[in-house]
Amino acid sequence: MSFSPLPVTVFVVDASGAILSWNKACEKLMGYREGDIDEITLDKLVEFHPALPLKLHADLHAGMEREAILRCADGRRLSVRMLVVPHALHSQQANAYSVALMPHAGQPLPRYEPLRDLPIGDVIEALPCVFYVVDQSGRLLLWNHQLEDTLEMEANDLAEMDISLFFDKDDRPAMLESILQAFQFGSSTHEVDLVGSYGKRTSFLFNCARTQLGKLPCVFGAGLDITERKRAEHRLLIRDRAMHSSPNAIVITRCDADEHRIEYVNPAFEQITGYTEAEVKGLDPGFMDVPGCDDDERHRIREALQRKEGVRSILRSARKNGEIFWNDLRIDPVKNRDGNVTHFVGVINDITEARHYERRLHQLAHHDPLTGLANRMLLQEKLSISIDNAIRDSTIGALAFIDLDNFKHINDSFGHDAGDVILRTVADRLRENMRDEDTVARVGGDEFVLVINEQPNYLHIADLVERIRQSVTLPVALGAKEIIPGISIGVSIFPKDGVNAETIMRAADAAMYHAKLLGKNNCQFYSSELSQKVHEHLLLEAKLSRAIYNDEMVLEYQPRVELRTGKVLGAEALVRWKDPADGLIGPDRFIPVAEETGLIVPLGEWVIEKTCGALKTLKERGFHDFVISVNLSPRQLRQRQFANGLMETLNKHGVNPANLELEVTESQLMDRPDEAIEALAQLKAVGVQLSIDDFGTGYSSLSHLQKFPIDSLKIDRSFLGNVSQSSHLVITRAIISLGHNLKLKVVAEGVETSEQLAFLRDHDCDQIQGYYFSCPVSLDKLLDMVNKATQMFH
Repeated sequence: MSFSPLPVTVFVVDASGAILSWNKACEKLMGYREGDIDEITLDKLVEFHPALPLKLHADLHAGMEREAILRCADGRRLSVRMLVVPHALHSQQANAYSVALMPHAGQPLPRYEPLRDLPIGDVIEALPCVFYVVDQSGRLLLWNHQLEDTLEMEANDLAEMDISLFFDKDDRPAMLESILQAFQFGSSTHEVDLVGSYGKRTSFLFNCARTQLGKLPCVFGAGLDITERKRAEHRLLIRDRAMHSSPNAIVITRCDADEHRIEYVNPAFEQITGYTEAEVKGLDPGFMDVPGCDDDERHRIREALQRKEGVRSILRSARKNGEIFWNDLRIDPVKNRDGNVTHFVGVINDITEARHYERRLHQLAHHDPLTGLANRMLLQEKLSISIDNAIRDSTIGALAFIDLDNFKHINDSFGHDAGDVILRTVADRLRENMRDEDTVARVGGDEFVLVINEQPNYLHIADLVERIRQSVTLPVALGAKEIIPGISIGVSIFPKDGVNAETIMRAADAAMYHAKLLGKNNCQFYSSELSQKVHEHLLLEAKLSRAIYNDEMVLEYQPRVELRTGKVLGAEALVRWKDPADGLIGPDRFIPVAEETGLIVPLGEWVIEKTCGALKTLKERGFHDFVISVNLSPRQLRQRQFANGLMETLNKHGVNPANLELEVTESQLMDRPDEAIEALAQLKAVGVQLSIDDFGTGYSSLSHLQKFPIDSLKIDRSFLGNVSQSSHLVITRAIISLGHNLKLKVVAEGVETSEQLAFLRDHDCDQIQGYYFSCPVSLDKLLDMVNKATQMFH
């Protein structure tokens, strides 16, 4: 315990300087006894510098500190520092003053033994708390080392300081008030932080009591370090605030045998469930159960509670208004110090919106947004399950791969909105024809897939697929118009055609591809032979692409003869493919492939390039009026820059545009007549001649025919097959007459007999071509014919 290395002598004096009381240190230091104070005044004990006399009424009220000489009872004179402050903690109540006299170091002092004088000193030093004694001036008279450690100060400094400086400025009024209460009422209690010299803060619970040291009124007290308790309280406060502010509902139940009664719910519980705390306090949380829902989960929760274990579950609960919500529930046990579970804390997370969003995401991830059908991902899952079930149960199933015919044409002609109507209508019709246990999917722009489970036999599958085809191909109303969608269907059987989804899909796709090759709008079943055909077709596609760029294509020219004179006035350019490995491949094999794959565009450009080269050669030989005709594909006609590219090619070779004739089919023009008129007008502006090929096989009307800027008509060879048939003769005569009335040239193709020739001559056909006169020949042979001014007939 400390009382400063140099004892602090404390007097209490009145305003006149009369000593009212003093402490034990005063007696030890000066040698006076308790009974001597009645005869002694301050000026008899302390002398001041003559120039600085003590002025009690002025200096004492203001408080002062000065050097002085202390006169001891044995005649010694000690140099001291004197501090005078009001005796009361509140100076406005002062009617006495405390005078502290602190001897300077180095002076001979009497032996001071506080432990002998205070035999309980050892006990106080050993206390696990701060101990102190203060007088009415607010000065420390006695303290232990714990106070020094807490305040990070030496004993000398403590003896000189006002205790109010040990606290934060904001805490000082309350602390002084508490000490005053102890002086007035005998005791007080307060909590406050002591602040050390270097900023260390320690929270204490102080208990103060009034006492006397000699005749000096004092307050002694003990301060218990409650820093950890304060921190724990703060943590609890934070946790309580977190629980109160949590967006999740929190429920605390008391565990009493097998009962769990609610003790606390936070505001989020009230918001989520609609129940107030008052309504649910004392109830079992099971009152929110939804009868018949999630019974297995609730049983699992009850078992966990019986085992005093935590549990996590997602289940449905009921709000006060009866609305059902999805509850992500977590329950954890709370144990006391003995390890016994006394409470459970349940956290309720309303995941209703999340569940709905999750379902929407699942719908988006596994279904086509336009039609609502399963998408490719879900199809793969369903198909794999169906194949496994068929293998396990020894049943058969089918996969139907459906592709809409000419869907791009529908989009281009009627717009994408119309295309969407078609797709949704097809989807609805497919759904209507399928069972719930089957799967309908959309896997591409115009591609649908059916997974048909547990079928009795192949014939039943064939009947079902044909019924579906007929249903889908019924007319679809688009405003005042009707569209008849066509579909090509390929069917594979599982597990016969494969034991995994990839193989079955590939087989059905091959069958569908074969259905396209056979003219569309039909159904084909997969077979190994069909697979070989499709494989050959795919190889042909790959080889054709290389052939165009490897210059394996050649042009032959079929002469066109003027019927009146028998002279060769022109020719039709016909493309041939001379494959290095397979030899000559006919156009009937590779032209459809080129049309389907888009290779017809580069192939058509190559044909026009070579044709212009041939016309240049003819021009150089002096044949300025010779005309070569070239078949134009629908893809080429629809190209926006086709006319500009054609003009560049003609200019490059120096060819007169009138020497080039472009042939388009009647069906090609009638497919989109308005666009065709615009495209032909652009070509006519270039200066080339235009001809309608295969005339008579399409559906063109006279009004449309008058709008097309054409130069000639070519009668389809089918009308010359048998001139003995009166129906053919009537049509052929009508076409010739129609062409001449429209001031168009009329050309008959496929002339192979003298009877056909005679018929055409009798009815004034202008030009003819066919094997009766010449098969297609090379450019060199064509030049020989023209050079010799050959007459093909007499």
